[in-house]
Amino acid sequence: MIDLIGYLAATIVLISFAVKDIIKLRIINSIGSIVWIVYGTLINNPPTIFVNVAVLIIHTWWLIRNKLNNKNYFK
Repeated sequence: MIDLIGYLAATIVLISFAVKDIIKLRIINSIGSIVWIVYGTLINNPPTIFVNVAVLIIHTWWLIRNKLNNKNYFK
């Protein structure tokens, strides 16, 4: 059952790379990172948690920065 969460996370991240719109890519990839964090927590794997928290922070920072600097980018 826990492995299914890992496969779901991997699938979401893979799908994000097929998206052409950078905003959608970052949002979908962020969702994948959240699922990876859940998976890493369930299997008690700090490196998985660490890297996905870092990715999530980077995506969040990028989205906020671009939302504040260029409101037309988010139409």
